[in-house]
Amino acid sequence: MKKILLSVLFSIVALIAGAQCTTTNATSCQCQDNQQSNCDLLPNITVSWYGILNYLGGPNEYEQVCNPPCNGNDGRLRITASTPNIGHGPLTVSASTFYVCGTDTTNFNPGPCPDGSYPRQLIEQRIYHKNGSAMSSYTRWAGSMTYHPSHSHSHVDDWGVFTLRYQTSDPDPRNWPIAATGAKLGFCLMDYYQCGNSNALNQCKDVNTTYNFGNTMINNSFPNFGLGGGNYNCNPSTQGISSGYTDVYDETLDMMWINLPADLCNGQYWIVCDVDPNNNFLEEDETDNYTAVPYTLTQQNPPNTNPASYITLNKPSPKICVGESITLKGNGAMSYLWSTGDTTQSITVNTPGTYSVTTVTHCGTSTATMTIAQYTATPAPVATGDTVCVGGSATLTATGTGTLIWEDANGNSLDTGNTYITSNLNITDTFYVRNEAYFIDTASVGPVNNKYGVGANSTSANHLAFTTEQPIKIISVKVLAAASGTKTIELRDSSNTLIQTMTANVVSGWNTVTLNWNVPAGMYYRLGGTNGGVNLYRNNTNATNFPYTIPGVMSITGSSAGDAYYYYFYDWKVEVQNRACSSAPVMAIATVEICTSAPQGKDLSNSISVYPNPSNGLFSLNMALPGMANAVINVVDMVGKTVYTQKVISANGNYQQTIDLSGLAKGSYILNVNVDGHKPAYKRITIQ
Repeated sequence: MKKILLSVLFSIVALIAGAQCTTTNATSCQCQDNQQSNCDLLPNITVSWYGILNYLGGPNEYEQVCNPPCNGNDGRLRITASTPNIGHGPLTVSASTFYVCGTDTTNFNPGPCPDGSYPRQLIEQRIYHKNGSAMSSYTRWAGSMTYHPSHSHSHVDDWGVFTLRYQTSDPDPRNWPIAATGAKLGFCLMDYYQCGNSNALNQCKDVNTTYNFGNTMINNSFPNFGLGGGNYNCNPSTQGISSGYTDVYDETLDMMWINLPADLCNGQYWIVCDVDPNNNFLEEDETDNYTAVPYTLTQQNPPNTNPASYITLNKPSPKICVGESITLKGNGAMSYLWSTGDTTQSITVNTPGTYSVTTVTHCGTSTATMTIAQYTATPAPVATGDTVCVGGSATLTATGTGTLIWEDANGNSLDTGNTYITSNLNITDTFYVRNEAYFIDTASVGPVNNKYGVGANSTSANHLAFTTEQPIKIISVKVLAAASGTKTIELRDSSNTLIQTMTANVVSGWNTVTLNWNVPAGMYYRLGGTNGGVNLYRNNTNATNFPYTIPGVMSITGSSAGDAYYYYFYDWKVEVQNRACSSAPVMAIATVEICTSAPQGKDLSNSISVYPNPSNGLFSLNMALPGMANAVINVVDMVGKTVYTQKVISANGNYQQTIDLSGLAKGSYILNVNVDGHKPAYKRITIQ
């Protein structure tokens, strides 16, 4: 009874104290450094290793083809994520009135985007600030949220990423080689449990980044427990996680899985979860938003069966310019041995040749090779400089076989073409010109075949959506037909306008369909089939590996039936236009001289005087002009920078002008007077 009374008394005291730490009253709120009384009260979101392994009995693994059917979970590892807020303030997220479709932003909800997806709604994070007993707040941009019709509410975008990895000696599991991935998850942020709730016990820890480590935190572990209100839910306008609360997104919900490739073998891996990987939200600690737990697969391929290695590139094709580098990356594995002797997952090379990597996975040991070719070296242009008087502009010329690009000494682009006219120059300057030659590349994108999950045949009019960053030509695609027959294929733009169409004659099995369709750079193109015709195969699980990307060229971003489906078109062959290789830059010098003779008119040097000289910065300029004329007065420092300019319109006869240079540093300067039709006059002046 005594313990019960003490517990009740403690709860009452905590409640009274807590009432003075709210979003409107900061009296008893503590700062992260409790010696301070003026601070931002920031959240600190973590990911619970205990929650992944224990909530609802822990992860659920499914074989590649479930028998009997397992409701579309074939080849999935379903998992739970619990994200405790152990910080001194709440994570508060509010919706703005701005929406984004692709790269277009509007201040109203435009409805479905051109590709059929829902627009992303930009969101703001509210930060609460304590100043003594006064509580205030401010907002900052923090990413976006998207409406999900399957749940009838919005989810915060890019909230978490799940991966299955091979452990290495690197202390950060986010750097370990990836064996399988899940989609980026959209979370609905809410106060699901108090950290002291029995359903959340052991999920809130002071250290969650290390498996089987950290002290368990309950309600009274948090000096500002409940700050935020403890009532955040999936409200479309405001969501969040209060201090001392956790949000739980369990494995029964949509997208809470990792896709297990068909060639994955049984064995021990690590589940790695990274929350807010892009650091959209401001937190007390931006380094503890991840965790990793060991997990052993048991329902995939037996160990040491069908080992496979493959190499991916960071460029569209295995071809490089002279002097260019390319990165080769091996598939996820326990160990690597490259033909170069390297033992890392990736290597970067800059010479042509054949490279190989031998990988060891639970499936065994295998080797993959990749041949890197090199384009013909681009010849350097021939450049010619120019000589001009002080204040004149130089005309630089060059000849070459490609596109000529002019640059300054810092590599900033200035112009293109055979001629570059500089701005007015006061000192000699060096410019550079290089020659760019253009080549055509062929690259592949999309799954090579359908062997990465289950699927079925279909005659529907669904499509794949894709975006191009530069003009491309779709040379061909592969389709898997259920029988011989015809299928009409269409290419449409973002407004669903038909651009290209053709009827393909296919035979039962795999077919390469030649398209040769030119596609300009743009957003939300749609490659699909019309209703009817022969049945074509489409995957309906493990298709959430979107986007399929050729770096810097294009991305297949999704399907009209959602990310769980991949429709019809495998192993796209794409011609990449305007692949540029550059020559070494060549100098073109613009030489600036003080001219000794005027092209026309008379020398006015003796007709111009400046006094006092030296002076404290105030000079009187006198000019005896032979008639009415316009003039430009420039003052140039000793490194050629113009520090003063004055235009004189329709001066006549004796002209006087006060020049105030008192704001300049002491030293010598050149006064340059340009009178229409006459030789420029120069005077050295001194500020002392």
